[in-house]
Amino acid sequence: MDRMLRTVGRCALAFLLALGVLALLPHAVLDAVPDSVIGGAVIVLVWVLGTRRVAGRAR
Repeated sequence: MDRMLRTVGRCALAFLLALGVLALLPHAVLDAVPDSVIGGAVIVLVWVLGTRRVAGRAR
């Protein structure tokens, strides 16, 4: 149960960080780039960071 709560907490943190990154983007960028591209980039970034973290723990 503790592990599940930690995982949920990390997912919530990643979601809030993604929202923060989107809030920092200039309006010109938000208007020029489609929403799906920005959302996809955020998902890939979170996935890469998570993969690197998990891979580092395996040792």
